[in-house]
Amino acid sequence: MRPFLALLLFLAIPSLRAQQLDIEKMFEDRNLGPVGELLARGDYELVARIGEAAAERGLKSAEWRIMRLKALVELGQIETALEESAKALAQYPGNFELLMLRHDMARMLGRAEVADEALKGLNDAAKAKPAKDRTALETVMLGRAAVALGMDAQKAISQYFKAAQAKDAKLEAAYLAEGHLALDKDDAKRAADVFRAGLKAHGETAELRFGLAKAFQSSDREQAVENLKKALELNPHHKAAHLLRAELLIGGEKFVEAEAAVQQVLDMDGQHALAWSLRAVVAYLFHADATKFTAAREAALQRWDKDPAVDHTIGRCLSRAYRFAESAGHQRKALEFDAKYLPAKVQLCHDLLRLGEEDEAWKLAAAIRQEDGYNIQAHNLGLLEKEMSGYVTKTYNDFILKMPKRDWPIYGERALQLLRDAKAVLAPKYGLELKRPVLVEFFGAQQDFAIRTFGALGGQGMLGVCFGTVVTMNSPGSLAHGRNNWESTLWHEFCHVITLSVTKNRMPRWLSEGISVYEEKQRDPAWGMPMDATFREMVLDEETLTPVSRLSGAFMNAETQDHLMFAYFESSQVVEYLLEKYGKEKFQGILRDLAAGRRINDAIAANTDDLDEVEKGFTKFIKGKALGFGAKADWEEPKPADLNPFDEGSFATYFKEHPNNLPAARKYAQEMVKEKNWQEVLKTAEILIRLLPEDFSSQSGYSLKVLALRELKRTDDEASVLRHIAANSSSAQSTFLRLIELDEPKQRWAELKTNALRVLALNPFLTTPQKALAKAAEALQDKAAAIAAHERVLILDPGSAAQTHFKLASLLKDSDALRAKQHLLDSLALAPRNREGLVLLREWK
Repeated sequence: MRPFLALLLFLAIPSLRAQQLDIEKMFEDRNLGPVGELLARGDYELVARIGEAAAERGLKSAEWRIMRLKALVELGQIETALEESAKALAQYPGNFELLMLRHDMARMLGRAEVADEALKGLNDAAKAKPAKDRTALETVMLGRAAVALGMDAQKAISQYFKAAQAKDAKLEAAYLAEGHLALDKDDAKRAADVFRAGLKAHGETAELRFGLAKAFQSSDREQAVENLKKALELNPHHKAAHLLRAELLIGGEKFVEAEAAVQQVLDMDGQHALAWSLRAVVAYLFHADATKFTAAREAALQRWDKDPAVDHTIGRCLSRAYRFAESAGHQRKALEFDAKYLPAKVQLCHDLLRLGEEDEAWKLAAAIRQEDGYNIQAHNLGLLEKEMSGYVTKTYNDFILKMPKRDWPIYGERALQLLRDAKAVLAPKYGLELKRPVLVEFFGAQQDFAIRTFGALGGQGMLGVCFGTVVTMNSPGSLAHGRNNWESTLWHEFCHVITLSVTKNRMPRWLSEGISVYEEKQRDPAWGMPMDATFREMVLDEETLTPVSRLSGAFMNAETQDHLMFAYFESSQVVEYLLEKYGKEKFQGILRDLAAGRRINDAIAANTDDLDEVEKGFTKFIKGKALGFGAKADWEEPKPADLNPFDEGSFATYFKEHPNNLPAARKYAQEMVKEKNWQEVLKTAEILIRLLPEDFSSQSGYSLKVLALRELKRTDDEASVLRHIAANSSSAQSTFLRLIELDEPKQRWAELKTNALRVLALNPFLTTPQKALAKAAEALQDKAAAIAAHERVLILDPGSAAQTHFKLASLLKDSDALRAKQHLLDSLALAPRNREGLVLLREWK
């Protein structure tokens, strides 16, 4: 090695000086290990120079050249690397890894002929070398080439990548090849398993950690971030990791940080296509600057002017920001560049579904399955299409409803009426004229909802999602029935239709969710999200309350489910504050500015006050609400020093001395319940109600009072308290059912109808409230409602069909004799000795 080059290497690279790397000895020993370590941790410039020196020294191993080429690619010198790869192959003809590397570089530059030539060379090299003589790494390269030539992915995995792992269980390349192929086929679960196996067998590497982060990108953001952090600790210059981090930051609306992450890549590779693609996304979403966007996209295409990954990446990120039409346009551009580019086809398929263009989406999904039998998303969409082919579709001028056949007669008409009510209230309120029918789809199985909504399994806990003029919902008979109010959820999602349309899908998540929660409460005071003990504590915690200017991050970075729910609550409170403080016109000015492309913080400031003043005012507003919740109560937990653990009556004594202490009152009440001292429970319940009158949860004084009154057989008093709970809760199913039980025998028909409807808003598939509604409607002379309720009972409770048919016959005899007679005959067929039925039959003869 020339002394000048050795000195240059030593002086130029700080990491080299720090390690005192003996290059001369490394060359003498033909020791590639230290260079591989340098490459793995991102010392690309040093690796490139060492590779150059090795070539000048005439070292024979192709690995010196291969590591230099890899380093040059990371430095963005792909043209140079491609030229050098031709020289390297002249020296090392038939080298599998060199040929595959040349293929990859040619693809980056759009040199299809060069890429094809490299694959042909690899195929020729494989023919010349028997399988038994191939190394594990050569087997991996062959597998990658086979996939590039169109081999079935499952076959490639079993015949090549698994075979390579069997030959060399520690070979990182075998796990990377299989894992990234699984990711290409949208099989994130398999990919995660493979990358984990690679980490276990090979040990920690940035590449394996990045693969794991990629596998978790859609399903577990926390895991994705954690694995990205580890990848960047191992290699601070890992370009793909920086770009994935940038994508996650864009999703969290942290655009400044995202630009910084992108810049780290551009500092290494000024023509990096995906880095410029993400910069274009930031220009579009954050800066709303068409000139910057166009310039960034053109820069992304500078290296290869027909790179389909550029528009695919831009569109994919826009789609996550609910810009589905824009995303579809970019996917079509990507397909103009490469008609076989599957990632664009898959993304376009999802965009079309979210735009309500289902016929085109199903055809596209079928075409993807024809081309790629392994693609998980296309496979899932095929199953979903088959399932939905059996759905009922009801088309009207204003709405299109789709749901399982069994669902339509149970709640279909109610859903349609609720949607029309929401449109009549919300559209004029926000100044919107919907010019196309809104598509609303209900799914009987949670997995179908997840595939339609997210493109993959998952999304547990989600009740509904809005994509603009398309809404997807879990059927009220499936997920969480009885715990969540499907009617309030449907109202919430339709409000998204309005606000997303008004702002042209340009509003941050927090504002969209905040308005929907706020509008729920405007519709029904029992809906929405009231202040509770958990929210009170979080409001008063300086670290939990998020400034208005950073509220979107509260959704993306929620540590727990409680934190996520608090993000919804806080957002709704911001909306309430802005409307109360500045009025409807100013608030709608914010929405108009968003539609015009203004950033949310600028839009708020332009229509209200300086953002700092808004945040100060809101903090005072919400903390005032928190302090007002249970204002008479002492919320501090009793200190251990105040209690005697050896005295069973110590707690009772403490409570008598501190009658306003809420934790003590609750603990004392629990002790009295255990002792079944119902009079004392009743007294303690009254204290809890006095201390916290706003609480209607299952832990409230009202619930405790109901329990005591029931045990004391004071039924009328119990009903009175139950009504108070029912009026202030939208999901108290046990309360509603108990009131039905108490009201029906006393013939309180109006109350019976009200509580039957409340239960049906939770689960319309329950027979008890349907029967109660039918009976109440009959008594209130509402024949239409009674007939509809009995028809639902007929479906839900076949065991009582004889009686239900008779009821329908009686109700229909004056208005629809033909239907009435059919119901009567059906009743008598089931119960031929029914005297009332026989009497009615004789009347018709």
